[in-house]
Amino acid sequence: MVANMINMNLFLKLRNIIIGNWRNLTGYQSDETKRRRYICKSCEHNIKFSGIRVCDCCGCPIKSKTTVESEKCLMNKW
Repeated sequence: MVANMINMNLFLKLRNIIIGNWRNLTGYQSDETKRRRYICKSCEHNIKFSGIRVCDCCGCPIKSKTTVESEKCLMNKW
C-alpha cells in the first residue's frame, strides 16, 4: 500500500514537471504563474542546481512547478 502511494506521488510529480516544461516551451504564462514566480524569486529555498533554479524543499524546477495549477508550495507561500 505504501509503495503504491510513493509510486503514485512520484508519477504525479514527474507528470507535473513534464506539463510545466511543455508550457514553458510553448510560452504559456498565466497571471498565477507570474505571481508564483515572483514569490519564488526571493525565496530562500530557490537555489541554482546544474544551471536550473530549483526548490531545495521539493527538488522541483521552479519554472516548471509554477505553471501547473495543481502544484503547491511546500512552505505554503502560494
